[in-house]
Amino acid sequence: LLMIDAQTGITTQEKKIANMIEEAGKGCIVILNKWDLVKGFRMEHCLRLMEEEVPFLKYCPKLFISALSGRNVTKIFPIINEVHENFNKRISTHQLNKFVEECMQKIHPPMIRGKRLRVYYMTQVTTKPPRFVLFINYPDLMTEAYRRYLLNQFRKQYSFAGVPINFHLKGKKRTERPAASSQALGLGSGHNHG
Repeated sequence: LLMIDAQTGITTQEKKIANMIEEAGKGCIVILNKWDLVKGFRMEHCLRLMEEEVPFLKYCPKLFISALSGRNVTKIFPIINEVHENFNKRISTHQLNKFVEECMQKIHPPMIRGKRLRVYYMTQVTTKPPRFVLFINYPDLMTEAYRRYLLNQFRKQYSFAGVPINFHLKGKKRTERPAASSQALGLGSGHNHG
């Protein structure tokens, strides 16, 4: 649970903690305390500012509470259970391949240097946190824009609320291209994890 004072909003220290949570592959629920003391500020504005600062938090459940009055405190445990289920969720290779196929039919990857990204198949390799491998032709053909598109579609389809998602790209072994055989790609936020 990442506790934030609703009066002050997300601080530099809390941004660091949120990034550590994501990098450690842990589940996260944002608790905004002291909401009863906030005047003249809407919840949507508060959430938007926080999600702009730390993109991963966009995918985490948020709860506005008041420890003093007890407002929404009883809702914390059902959300913990939901994030725990997502942390342990497994998706079959068949479902993942269907998902990739649909994404690529909807929007084709761009041509780069006369070549186009091909995804041979996708599989989930672990839970706690969920990690996925995409077996593709060349990792350097995965553009940032296409990576974001796949992430957004994935979150739309499978949610994984409160959980960082880790995608690894595995290129096929080629003697003329030995450098780019494998590349890690974190899809929980706007940045890569090596």
